[in-house]
Amino acid sequence: MAASAADIRSALSLPEPNGSSSTGYSAPKKHVSAATRKPDGISRELYSLIGPSAPSLAAQFAKPRLKQKPHFSGGASKVKWELRPFKNGARQDKLELRHWEKVTTEPTSDYPFAKYNIQSTSYTYSQDEYTRFLEDKEWTKDETDYLFNIVKEYDTRWYIIHDRYEYPGGPSRSMEDMKDRYYSVCRKLVRNRPWAGDEASRSQLMSSFQFDKDREVTRKKYILSLENRTPEQIAEEEALYIEVKRLEQTERKFKKERENLLRTLAGIDSGLPDIVEDDGALAGITSEVSGSVSTNAVTNKKKRKVGQVTDLDSPATPTAATAPATTKRPKTPSFDPHLCIIRVEVPSSGVATKAAHQPAYLRSFKLPTPKAAIAPKVTQALAELGISHNRLVMPTRETTANLEALLDATTALVDTKRAVERVEYEIQVLKDRLALREQNQSGDVDGSQAGADAEGENDDGEDGRAQSVVSVRSARGRKHQRRSVSISSVDTVSTRANMKRQKRS
Repeated sequence: MAASAADIRSALSLPEPNGSSSTGYSAPKKHVSAATRKPDGISRELYSLIGPSAPSLAAQFAKPRLKQKPHFSGGASKVKWELRPFKNGARQDKLELRHWEKVTTEPTSDYPFAKYNIQSTSYTYSQDEYTRFLEDKEWTKDETDYLFNIVKEYDTRWYIIHDRYEYPGGPSRSMEDMKDRYYSVCRKLVRNRPWAGDEASRSQLMSSFQFDKDREVTRKKYILSLENRTPEQIAEEEALYIEVKRLEQTERKFKKERENLLRTLAGIDSGLPDIVEDDGALAGITSEVSGSVSTNAVTNKKKRKVGQVTDLDSPATPTAATAPATTKRPKTPSFDPHLCIIRVEVPSSGVATKAAHQPAYLRSFKLPTPKAAIAPKVTQALAELGISHNRLVMPTRETTANLEALLDATTALVDTKRAVERVEYEIQVLKDRLALREQNQSGDVDGSQAGADAEGENDDGEDGRAQSVVSVRSARGRKHQRRSVSISSVDTVSTRANMKRQKRS
């Protein structure tokens, strides 16, 4: 079926030309769907961006709902109230009052606030107990009975009791007098009556009746004096309080710094394992430091009186830039040990050269060391004494000198020990040789006689002596199994040769 021009216009959404109504063909009508309504809980701008293509997204947004308003109108939830009379079971006068209650509440129910009326324990005593335990010169039995009755009536509210206390014909009583009398009677009754519970509960009950009259009077006087202060006194007291706090803070800081200094001087914080905290050592250091400080203070006062000015912190060798050459710094050798000052003699030339200048250094870097050959033995000897030569707690000049003297003495001791061991070894070797020689003299008699006969056959005595010596050397060269000739045999052979020579002549 061929498509017409109207179908093509309808497919391409083209307008119809003029006079198209006369053709009899009309464009198909578009089915316009009803406009979708914007869901609740989403803004108009967001909905225009999303469009109706994502309806599930709108379900995630809920319209905010405000808190429901209360309904004050009548209905099933309305509570009815009515005015009812009631009696308080805690009252003894049977007074009847009225109050509003819910209609649902039973009219015969007890007053709900009666349970809060808790009465304290009231103590009573008999005439016998009063005669035995409770008598007092300042209080009569009638006045004591009146006190206990009024205390029970006003439930130990002492300010009300003191205001209502009017015993006829009795002296004026203060609140402290009443409390002291009441609590003392209660303690005596608890102490002397039989107790059914344990001792802990009894002691706790007695401690609740403790009352110090003098302390209470002093406390009230102090409070009264505080209330009667003038504004000037209050300002002065606040200033004094601030000053006291400042002094306490300064004292704590001073004590902390002093303790750190003493621990450093005693070597406690040096890290050595053999240093033990000793209060006596710290006390000695404290006395020395305080003595030096007092001596310095007295000397400074004397110098100020005379008019001399000495700068103890200035260098010991002033140069031309700091002071003139003619000015000499006064020496105070008595102060040097306390201030740890060591003075170096100025060169006679007075000119500071590079060779004469001695740079500053730490004494701990200049500790003496033993010789490398005997260093292990020296270290072992010092370790037996509990001393380490490579570290000092306080490497002062005196301590360094003592360590150097100790190292010299230890080195001399090690050298002497080595020399003694060498001499003892030589003596032992000589003793062994002498013992061997004596053994050879007693065991080689036969060998010496055979050597003498061999030498007698030779006419020349000198040749016989030479042969005997050769025989001795050859015999010594054997593996020390048997010695044929000894030193004594040589002498014997030479003597016999001379005797034969004389006979022949």
